[in-house]
Amino acid sequence: MAIKQKLKSPMAVNFISLVLLQGVNYLLPLISFPFLFRVLGVERWGLVTFGYSLMQYFVMFTDFGFNLSATKYISQHRSDPKAINDYLNSAMTGRFLLCLVSLLILLILIGGFDKFRTDALFYLLYFGIIIGNVMFPMWFFQGMENMKYITVFNIIAKSLSFIPFFIFIRKPEDYMLVPVCYSFGFVLAGLVSLYIVYAKMDMRWYWPTLKGIKEALRESSMYFLSRASTSLFTTSNSFLIGLVCGNTAVGYYSAAEKLYQAYNQLLTPFTGVLFPHIAKSRDVGFFKKIFYRISFANIFCVAAALALSSIVLQIVYGTADPNIESVYLVLVSGCFVTIPSMLMGYPFLAAMGHPLYTNWTIVITSIVHITGLFILYLCSALDTTTVAMMVVFSESLLICFRAAGIRRFHLFKTK
Repeated sequence: MAIKQKLKSPMAVNFISLVLLQGVNYLLPLISFPFLFRVLGVERWGLVTFGYSLMQYFVMFTDFGFNLSATKYISQHRSDPKAINDYLNSAMTGRFLLCLVSLLILLILIGGFDKFRTDALFYLLYFGIIIGNVMFPMWFFQGMENMKYITVFNIIAKSLSFIPFFIFIRKPEDYMLVPVCYSFGFVLAGLVSLYIVYAKMDMRWYWPTLKGIKEALRESSMYFLSRASTSLFTTSNSFLIGLVCGNTAVGYYSAAEKLYQAYNQLLTPFTGVLFPHIAKSRDVGFFKKIFYRISFANIFCVAAALALSSIVLQIVYGTADPNIESVYLVLVSGCFVTIPSMLMGYPFLAAMGHPLYTNWTIVITSIVHITGLFILYLCSALDTTTVAMMVVFSESLLICFRAAGIRRFHLFKTK
């Protein structure tokens, strides 16, 4: 009976919801991306990845830091429904205005550059992701501590996006269906979430004041820089390769990158649980124990992934193409530093009271990374392998910054 009551507690429900969400976010792409690679071929797969990378810039722009600022505002005003309702409508309107700006930018790209004009309809179909993302007020549910809604809507979006791949995509010419599937899932989840917010959670729609919209955007802009830096760090690689080297090169690079990202994402449940625990307990001894054990195990896992590279690629993609393997070997070698770096960041530095320093390590590293990519372009040296090397260099720089922060703040000194 006591166990049942604990499982029904808000904290337990939120934790279970996060675990389910992380599982879906991890497994569906891991299953569907190799399928798309095999069916579409490397060039069309590269176009799909390039288009998705472009959309991530617009997702970053329309999110605009609301996932942090709006969550904070709503959680602090939960006892004032009128204030929440005013802010909800102001934030939603502000995000739709940002969505219109994003659409205008996309139309300018299509009208002004052959790279985008050639597949204009493809990119326009992809834009449904942005519309659905704007309609889905994740920050509202986070602020109200209703994580189960976030889980349900994300599972709906991901399932309706990824499962149709296996039903409708049978040959390379079906690549146009990929953005349709993506957009359908996100838009439907967005519509359902708006119905829940305004029909089931006592919120009402009315036009907000211009002052309210400006204030919501102003508060959100303070969080935009750090979020944008992270997004630029993770999405610019495939996008720039697509611009400079073409869709086939993106296909090779992204095939390796997906496995690199999948490995790093294995740590997400640990960091999600570790952050609140360390923030509350300040138990440095416990963190050091976890840190050393995971870092030690990581050395053997990465070494095995490198030694078995051909077998891994053959199992996942049905080919151990040298163009993929060369990028895979560089990126996966970077996991020697990414895993300990992830543990040092928000789960420790930020949890121990240094979130600003943690944010700036990402901002500075992102600036260095983008600058490095630009230098490679100017030197006509930008290709899949050099971009992968730049990723590893930037990740190595990031862990140096974080190690320096731990030393500067004397955080590894147990009491």
